[in-house]
Amino acid sequence: MPLRLVTITVSHYCEKARWALDRAGMRYTEDGHAPLVHRAFTAMGGGTSTPLLVTPHGSLTDSTDILRFADRGLEEARRLYPEGALGAEAAELEDHFDRKLGPATRALAYSYLMPDAEAFLRVVSRDVPRLEAAAVRALRRPMIALMKKGLGFTDGTRAWADERVRALFAEVGARLADGRRYLTGERFTAADLTFASLADPVVDRDDDPRARFRTEDAPSALAAERRELRKTPAGEYVARLYRDERGLSSAVAR
Repeated sequence: MPLRLVTITVSHYCEKARWALDRAGMRYTEDGHAPLVHRAFTAMGGGTSTPLLVTPHGSLTDSTDILRFADRGLEEARRLYPEGALGAEAAELEDHFDRKLGPATRALAYSYLMPDAEAFLRVVSRDVPRLEAAAVRALRRPMIALMKKGLGFTDGTRAWADERVRALFAEVGARLADGRRYLTGERFTAADLTFASLADPVVDRDDDPRARFRTEDAPSALAAERRELRKTPAGEYVARLYRDERGLSSAVAR
């Protein structure tokens, strides 16, 4: 019986979980929804937020827990959390990006999307059920108001998010400046997967047909920022990881 992954389809934390399951070759079905609508489906799985992975032995309600679940069946050489100091460093960086980068890239992207009705609808309705997409269109205004409240948006949110994103991109660029291929050295770990997936909302990857959040769907100002950030060392690193490490989906049709 396949696992069931409940997602907000455009969510970067859901992409983090999706990538780990795909990398491990685990069979799962994706139950994808728009923001806020997802709550009806996570509640049935015993959670309140996405990603939520329903397994025969219970539900996992955190992206890091899902990464560790997917990792446990892999041989040591392919694990996202290697033994010893390397694994500890990877986990520390993962937590850093979860707490700092994820909220900032989400806030930056939504700060541009929410004032642009058509762009917002294009992005949040991607790959969701048809009736759900119609409901989102009809209820866009109250939906955005609820999202702003839930995310704690203020007049200063965009400036705060932009500053934090650029600082973290600079931090990663500096770490890579010695020529290393990955954040912890020569091995792909949870740190790399987490940075790439959580940076995805602000990095142009329209050259990758698998991209769920596409620059062509974004308002012009966000599109320009995505293209600018793609040209940074951290942005090029994100694109390389998607090209070289992302691999094929192991999801099965529902």
